[in-house]
Amino acid sequence: MTKSKPYYAIVSGLCASSASFFGKLSSFGQLEDNSNKELQLLMKVLCIVIMVLLNACVWRFFVKALHTNGGTLVASLVSAASNYTVSALLGWLIFGEQTSIIWWIGTTLVMAGLLLIMTDDESNRDKSDKKLH
Repeated sequence: MTKSKPYYAIVSGLCASSASFFGKLSSFGQLEDNSNKELQLLMKVLCIVIMVLLNACVWRFFVKALHTNGGTLVASLVSAASNYTVSALLGWLIFGEQTSIIWWIGTTLVMAGLLLIMTDDESNRDKSDKKLH
């Protein structure tokens, strides 16, 4: 195992939010002028291909994050946090979406719950390490 660094989990979350972004782009309707139907189809297919490739990257980097000393909980927390945050920012910047305070409170509660679980797991791991010595 390598030293605990959240880089892979962050990249995993960024890839996940980017994959969602391209998935949403692929679902947009027809443009006003229907003169370039071939171009529209090509753009939709390209967005879907990019989405699939980014989803493959999500799993590659998430598995790498799982192999660090931080383990499953750290990888899950950091990946989810970066995914939620970047997804909300992309939605706001690119698509003009708005998130309510309830959404942010819910996201914060999910992150806090994961953080509590992670903290409890680390304290249990420390106790078991002390018993072994």
